[in-house]
Amino acid sequence: MGSVFSDITPALRYDRSDTSDPTGPGEPYLGVAAVADHIGDARANPDSTLPPKGNKNLPGAEPLDPLHRIAAAAGASLRARSDANRSVVRSYCNSGDVPGGPGQGLDCYEYPFASSYQGAARYQFEGGPDERDYSVRYVDPTENQEAGRLLDAWYENDRILDWDAFVIRIGD
Repeated sequence: MGSVFSDITPALRYDRSDTSDPTGPGEPYLGVAAVADHIGDARANPDSTLPPKGNKNLPGAEPLDPLHRIAAAAGASLRARSDANRSVVRSYCNSGDVPGGPGQGLDCYEYPFASSYQGAARYQFEGGPDERDYSVRYVDPTENQEAGRLLDAWYENDRILDWDAFVIRIGD
């Protein structure tokens, strides 16, 4: 049993101030500030992001321009689309055009997420002018992984299903 609130677009929040220190010796860093900075910076000035493209569209800030989840576990075609998003990002990040590139111990973080229909390979599936409508930046791997864990847990806990619309809020 449950309820569905169809007039609400669910939102996940990442905070720029989330620079959590380890809770003790040997404890991992669990902040997501660099991820929040990347998403906030990219949406504030999308044409300054990598890869370069004029009039870049980075959705997901507002309910009228949301992201939509790809539930990759729901089938081979959905998994292929999510994998294609990651492949496009990986290829660009490994090109050497992104500061802090390969071999520096950082993860290449992308927005919109690979787990969204608006991810980097959108143009391959929908055609149109969406090629390079994504942003990448190298971030600390623990922050990237924590942001991914938070996103996955949120998808699960809030029952964000395939093609469900959602937004990402960036807080200070």
